[in-house]
Parts: sequence; structure tokens; C-alpha cells
Amino acid sequence: MNKLNQSLVDTVFSKKIGFARDSVMQGPAYGVDCSVVSITDNLGMVIASDPLSIIPQIGMDASAFLSLQLAANDIATSGLRPQYGQFVLSFPNFVDKGGFEHYCEFIHQYAQKMEIAITGGHTSFVAGNNSTLAGGLTLFAVGEMENILTSTQAEEGDVLLMTKTAGLTATSVLAMVFSNFVNSKLEKEIGKRASFNFWNISVLLEAQTVSMLNKHAKIVTAMHDVTEGGVIGAAYEFAAASNNGICVDTDKILVSMESTAIANVFDLDAKSTIGAGSMLISCKPDKKDIIINQIQRQGIPCTVIGKFLSEQEGKYIISDNREYELQTPSADKYWEVFSKSIENGLS
Repeated sequence: MNKLNQSLVDTVFSKKIGFARDSVMQGPAYGVDCSVVSITDNLGMVIASDPLSIIPQIGMDASAFLSLQLAANDIATSGLRPQYGQFVLSFPNFVDKGGFEHYCEFIHQYAQKMEIAITGGHTSFVAGNNSTLAGGLTLFAVGEMENILTSTQAEEGDVLLMTKTAGLTATSVLAMVFSNFVNSKLEKEIGKRASFNFWNISVLLEAQTVSMLNKHAKIVTAMHDVTEGGVIGAAYEFAAASNNGICVDTDKILVSMESTAIANVFDLDAKSTIGAGSMLISCKPDKKDIIINQIQRQGIPCTVIGKFLSEQEGKYIISDNREYELQTPSADKYWEVFSKSIENGLS
């Protein structure tokens, strides 16, 4: 499973928008995490959709958490917390009645913790579905329009920050699913720490911190969630969504020791693979220390990794003091690695 590339989004998906309504303030676009619809002059509704997944090797608990959290992270980029959810549950063949009950129970529990009201949806078992995809969900949040952020709002001259560590989701899932293989290659403590990181993929706390800071003055201009393509891919998307250029110093991208080790075992680049749990933030240069300090006070690593440029200056990365063009993100290698590891019988 991979995202649509920029060309298909720009030329097809973002153009086929059905009936045009003036109340849609932000519709489908490349690098944009959520849509925004105005309800009144002062209130807006933020909407984000994601697939639901069931990964048998990590169990119903972790699968439910992953499914709900990834969509919640998209809403969080707006500065709001998700409030309502619609769920389409299309269970694969390997899920029985007991599995269905467990999955729904865990979705319920995590929705309660996140204060998300489940408002409805559709449930079915799908013949012939042997994949890990189990449907989809849409989350909604309502808030003051003037406080809602989207990734389109980053500005030339802004500083680019990142939170936590790169490759967080990919390396933690691989460590959980293929624990025996990982333990045969690395010290057990490394795999253990990487697996534990799975439960740290929420960006709701850093988004809440940004929201509190922006109440006094808008010092954070935009946020973008890191998913397929990792931090480097997300930086490209962020710049594309906001019609800016960008410079990213890859040597400053935070990568934990365990994420680096797991990525190396599976021949992945932690900086360019699924990294949900890390948030990219654009802010004014003279306010970066305030933001970094406030996020770090929550126990969350945060650092400067780049800056936004004019669109004419282009998109590039710096690595070992050399400049390279920042390319449109290609297919995330994680999916190929995961599939081949399953085919090869790794556990």
C-alpha cells in the first residue's frame, strides 16, 4: 500500500471534487492532512480519513490503536483534537466473531481515551479479503476557524522543526512482527525498546502544546504529519502543499539508536520510511526556541532540521555538507520489506 504520487493527486484526485461548495475551505490536495469546511463565520469543521488495519502478528489491541491513532494524528495537524468518528469495518476472512468483538472493544477503549464519540458507520465481513485492510474511518473536529491550521500555511522564511525520532512506526512494527528475526540479529533490549516505541506514535500532545502557544500569538504557522516516505518525504510534501521551496539538513534529523538498528537489519533508511509519531512544524525563526522548549517540557524531543525557501529556490537536502535535489517521494520501501519478510517466513 502506497500513497498516490503528486502527479495523480494534482491532475486527477484533487480535480474530481463533485459539487463545488463555497463552504469547503480546504479540499483534497497533495501533502494536506485534512479537509476544512466552514460551519459558521467563526466555526470550522476539520475532517480526515484513513484505512483501518488488522495485522494478525501484533494482535487486535495494537491494530486498533494503530488504526485510530494514525487518523487522529491527521486531525492533530490542524491544532484540534478529534471529536467524532465514522467507521466502515470490512473484516478480512481470518477474523471470526471473537476477533470482531475484540477489535471493536479496543476501538471503543482507545476512542474513549482520546475523547472521540463513535457516531456510526457500516460493518461487514468481506469474502475474499485476505489483506490486513479492514475498512476505513473518518474523524471530525470542530473549532474556531481562525485557529485551524493546515500544511498549506507554511511561509517562506519559516523554520522547520521535527518532533520525536524518524522511522518510528516502521521500525516499531517490524520489531513487533519479526521479533525472533530481530533478536537473532540484535541484542534483545534493542528490539524491546523498538517495540515499546509503537505506543508512542501519537502527536496529539505536541499538537496540543502548539495550540496553547498559538492562543497568545500565531507563532506556529503550520504542521504536517510524517507517514509514508518518512521525514524527508513529509518535508517535500509540506513544501509542495504550501507552494514553497525547502532546505532540509538530513544530518540534523533525529533517529533513535533502536530505530537505526532495526532499519539497518531490514535495509531501510529510517529517515525515509513510515514515521507516524513525528510531527513537522513550521514557525517563525525568532520563536523557534519558545516552541522547542515548550515541547521538550512535555518530554518530547524537538529540533530544527531545515527552513522554508521561496518556491523559485527549489527543494533540496544537505547531507555531509553537500547539497542534493529533494525528489518527489517514491514508493516507501517498508511495504516491500514487510511483504517479503512474511513470504520468507520470518517471525
